[in-house]
Amino acid sequence: MKMNLGLGLLTVACFMVPGATLAQDYDYHPALSDNFSAWIGWFRSDNTFKFRVNDINIDLPEIDLGNSVGVDETNTLLNVQLRWNFGSEDQWSLWGQYFKNKASGDAVLQEDVEWRDVIFREGTFVGAGASLEVIRLFAGYSFIRNAQSELGAGFGIHNLDIGTYIEGEILINDTDTGFHRGDASASAPLPNLGAWFLYSPAKDWLLHARVDWISANVGDYDGTMWNANVGVDYQLFRNFGLDVSYQYFNLDVGVDNSDWKGSASLTYSGPVISLTASW
Repeated sequence: MKMNLGLGLLTVACFMVPGATLAQDYDYHPALSDNFSAWIGWFRSDNTFKFRVNDINIDLPEIDLGNSVGVDETNTLLNVQLRWNFGSEDQWSLWGQYFKNKASGDAVLQEDVEWRDVIFREGTFVGAGASLEVIRLFAGYSFIRNAQSELGAGFGIHNLDIGTYIEGEILINDTDTGFHRGDASASAPLPNLGAWFLYSPAKDWLLHARVDWISANVGDYDGTMWNANVGVDYQLFRNFGLDVSYQYFNLDVGVDNSDWKGSASLTYSGPVISLTASW
């Protein structure tokens, strides 16, 4: 009985809180005054995947998986972000972001492709794929924060999981043939600096821009990353809106460990459409 009563009170509270929130008025976009914001979006991306996976003592040429092996150059991926404002006048914030992409393709090779100690021959059928998973945690401070605008910067950690493979017929020592699959993967937490700007020109409109940058040599990884986003958000209701933006993500990293000696160059760019919430 007590449990049922508690659940009933909790249910009533859940309906009352949004109702109270909806009743509040606002002069500028609520994302500038609310403590929590969330985005769930779909990223229509134009992709470029270039990898080099070397033999022990040989520097092999870079392989463009789109042009050489037919890996998807355009696809759609999920992009999720969360933000919490806290502290004195809500000038501190914690951010989280997640997106994951997998692309694959196949082709008849127009030229030989050398991958570690094997050669995929011209004229043979091959399949290949590339993947990237990004988890970002970020802490920031708003140097300017008022009802209409916000400017801030901070420090974060990107955990990057990168993977690629090629499979198909191979040529060994110019004579033997057979089916082979070669994989390479790497995972590393890398630090980044970031900055953002928000501006609300009218009650339901928000213009926003953000850039994140990495240039670091951490353990087996040495590289740079740029992640930029610019867009506009329209508040459909008090707590929910629609966001349209353009995102650019570029990663150039060198890898030197026992599983992968080589490099990766990945670029994702294109429009993002997101449902937003703030409270």
